[in-house]
Amino acid sequence: MHKLDLSGLHILVVDDQRPFQVMLKGILKSLGMVNIQFANSGEQALNRCSQTEFDLLFVDYNLGAGKNGRQLLEDLREKQLLKPSAIFIIVTGENTVSMVMSAVETEPDDYLIKPFSQSLLKTRLVKLQQKKQHLAALYEALYQRQSEDVIAECEKEINNNGRYEQYCRRVLAETLLNQQNFPALEQLLSDSMQQRRPTWALLLSARARLQQQDYQACSQLCDEIIEVNRLCAQALDIKCHCQLAQSDTAGAMQSINQAINIAPFQLGRQYLLLRVARQATSPLDMVQASKQIYELTRRTAKQDVMHLLNYIRTMLDAIGSLDEPAKRNKLQQETLLLLHRSQKDELALKDVDFERFEQLCMARLNAIEGRFHQAKKTADKVCDKMTGTEAETPDLVMLLMDIGEFEGADHFFAKYNSHTTPDPVLADMLAQHQQQSEDKRQQLSTLNKAGMDRYQDGKYQEAMQLFEQALQVAPANTVAALNLIQAMLQVLESQQKHKSLVLYQRCRQVFKTIEQALLMEHHQQRYTELQQQYQSYRQELKQSS
Repeated sequence: MHKLDLSGLHILVVDDQRPFQVMLKGILKSLGMVNIQFANSGEQALNRCSQTEFDLLFVDYNLGAGKNGRQLLEDLREKQLLKPSAIFIIVTGENTVSMVMSAVETEPDDYLIKPFSQSLLKTRLVKLQQKKQHLAALYEALYQRQSEDVIAECEKEINNNGRYEQYCRRVLAETLLNQQNFPALEQLLSDSMQQRRPTWALLLSARARLQQQDYQACSQLCDEIIEVNRLCAQALDIKCHCQLAQSDTAGAMQSINQAINIAPFQLGRQYLLLRVARQATSPLDMVQASKQIYELTRRTAKQDVMHLLNYIRTMLDAIGSLDEPAKRNKLQQETLLLLHRSQKDELALKDVDFERFEQLCMARLNAIEGRFHQAKKTADKVCDKMTGTEAETPDLVMLLMDIGEFEGADHFFAKYNSHTTPDPVLADMLAQHQQQSEDKRQQLSTLNKAGMDRYQDGKYQEAMQLFEQALQVAPANTVAALNLIQAMLQVLESQQKHKSLVLYQRCRQVFKTIEQALLMEHHQQRYTELQQQYQSYRQELKQSS
């Protein structure tokens, strides 16, 4: 066996169980390791790695509260705190499929199930150290993200028929795929699959077919992989993308759910589930995916307040689309609880006006429950204080769409888009709201136009009825409200001395819905003129009584 020299290595053991720390320390010392440090949590380990370059890390998968071993590995890579020659080994006492597959997908250098023997550990370390030493230049190029050097080092090992030829073929294929060099990639994969068809080659071939929109070939490759290895979640991911591209939403939902059942802790997979669930109009799946994205990114380098906001936004969308009262009520309680808890979240308070975000969420809940005038009061109050560049602008836009104030929604949406590029989840959410509001926009436009035509013809009663219908479609729409007031005032004018008290009261009621609104300049002028006319008629009514 290759002589193992570990005496000068810096070792980090990350485990929250003291007995395992003591046991592993004894094994490592018997193998000649003396520079050993310990960390009880992922956060503590990340801090240790920012101060010391470790050569060998043993990390337990489950570390109690905080980030786990998989998240620690992702963060170390994101922050480039693992030097190219470092060996990262995940250690765990659990062997559930979901946990094992999720950890393996992160691609640590090795994976050990507790308990393990000293001889097993020594054998694994020999192999890992040999590989790291032999491919040192390749690992350095990967670390520096120098693709041309990666290609050169891989080709050197392949041409020499080296011990790590298959590994280098895979790395080379991934690099060519990232460069979209499909001719070279196809030749490499064809050569790699002459004698047998390894899973990595089939996966990369499927990904290449997907990028080239050859969906039939892509699906066939995915099926071939799944037939041999039913636990290959990556093949199910790719198949799901194919099905989405071909508008097979039901098939895509089946594929992504199978992948989630195998390995649920991969962030990209949860994003894919969210996308499929939105297209399939499956609100509870959308909520579950949003929750997982939020949970998976908490306490990691990918932590962002946007994940929290999108989780809450998704719950609001789900409440609005669910028909079952029990499910709606349960989700509403969960939303209110999360809003309350998030008030103490320093991240949320730091990057967003959370009090205003909460106000907008409560207003959206009011709109969902049919309390449009309460929702409009909040919208009017908030509109006056926002420029359209704030993080909460999408919530104002969605609220304005919910209550039928489409002109205001378009105004703030345009301002937000001109200053900010929303993340993909929020972009999909806003697009869906626009699509859902399109029918209402069309109905509103048709009714308003028909009402104005009747008004121009002097048929004020008919115009009034059409504007009332317009307000039923969009209960807080300013234009429809002003049109209705104008028609009612003309009806009152035509009644002369026998003016209807009921009509006055209805007119007053509609005025109240927009009296505090932040109106566009032309709407404000029209509102003022109609208010003067109404007050004049009201004075006449008092005198006549």
